[in-house]
Amino acid sequence: MDTVEIEEAVNGIVVYSPTGDTKNIPTPKGYDAKTFKGVVAAFHTAYNQHGKLPSVDDVYAVWPKTTKKNISGILGTLEFRNALQHRGIQYDPKDGLSMEQQTALLKLADPFDRRGLSAKLKDLSIPMARFQAWMKQPLFNELFNQQTKNNYEEALPVIRQRLIGNAEAGDQKAIELVFAMTGEWNPQQQHLDDAKTIILKIVEAIIKHVKDRDVREAILADVSLYAGTLSAVGSPKSLEQ
Repeated sequence: MDTVEIEEAVNGIVVYSPTGDTKNIPTPKGYDAKTFKGVVAAFHTAYNQHGKLPSVDDVYAVWPKTTKKNISGILGTLEFRNALQHRGIQYDPKDGLSMEQQTALLKLADPFDRRGLSAKLKDLSIPMARFQAWMKQPLFNELFNQQTKNNYEEALPVIRQRLIGNAEAGDQKAIELVFAMTGEWNPQQQHLDDAKTIILKIVEAIIKHVKDRDVREAILADVSLYAGTLSAVGSPKSLEQ
C-alpha cells in the first residue's frame, strides 16, 4: 500500500498533498486512527491501480485487515472525503454505486413518498430480490441507512412544532407527550407508581390479617415475585419487621 503520503497522528492522520503540503485530518467518530489511515491508504492505492474510484471490494482486496463494514462506514465520512481531496481526488460515496442504485436511493429515501417499499420498487422496475441483494452490499446499506437517518433528523424540528401546536390546541395525547418529553409528568411512571402503592397496601394487609406465619411468608414470596417486574417495591419481610 501507498503509505508515504499518509501518516498516523495522535488524533487522526497527516495527509500529504501532491505538492508536499500537509493537512491533519481527525479520525472519524467510531473508528481508530490506524483503521482510518489503512482505509485511506488502501483506497488511494486501489485508485492508482484501477485508474478510477475503487469499490469497497477493491479497497478490501488491498487491505483486508479490517472489515468491509468499516471500509464502507469510513468511505461515507466527511473526514475521508477531506483526506482524499487533499490528495487531489474528488470523491462522493455515491460514486461507488451504479446509476440505478443512486436513483433507487433518492426514490426510496424520499420522506414525502409515503408508499410502501414494494410500490416504490415497482415504479423503478427493480425486483425485490435485486434490492435485497443491494442491501447486502456494505456501501449501499450504509448510504441507505445514513439517508434515512438524515431524513429523520431534518424532520424533527417540524414534528416538534406540530406536536406543540396540537398540545396548544387542546389535544390531550399531545399534552401528555410534551409533559413526558420535558419530564414534568410521565403517565407511564404514574401508572407504575400507582401499581407499587397498591402492592404495598396488599403487603400491609397480608401482614396484618394473615396470622399463620408459613402461609403469610408463602403469600408474601409470591407478591414479591410479581412486584419484581415493577423494579422492586420493597422487601415484604422488612415491612413485617
